[in-house]
Amino acid sequence: MAHEKLAERLGAYYARLGAGKAHKIKARDVEKVLAKLRARRADLAEDTPDKPEKAARLHTKISTADELIGRAEWLLSELTRMAPPQAAPAEAEEMPASENTTAPSAEAKQD
Repeated sequence: MAHEKLAERLGAYYARLGAGKAHKIKARDVEKVLAKLRARRADLAEDTPDKPEKAARLHTKISTADELIGRAEWLLSELTRMAPPQAAPAEAEEMPASENTTAPSAEAKQD
């Protein structure tokens, strides 16, 4: 199946990424490509060819777009599944600066 080959390629990508020989694929980049693919598929679906040859070619383009959309969705799911969980912000960073610092005690002021 095509997804098995994609899984192998994704494993090779992660190996290159670990070796510092590849750039990290970001989920938002995949989402941008998905939006473009879906828009392209919608444009193709709106076309009404006047000849049977053009209809066959249009059908091929639509099926190719569907396949690419499926691959991009699979990649996006793999990226989100394999991504490390986002670290929660530290409580110290969320508190205002006045609460992070302790005021000198009354005993320290008397010295």
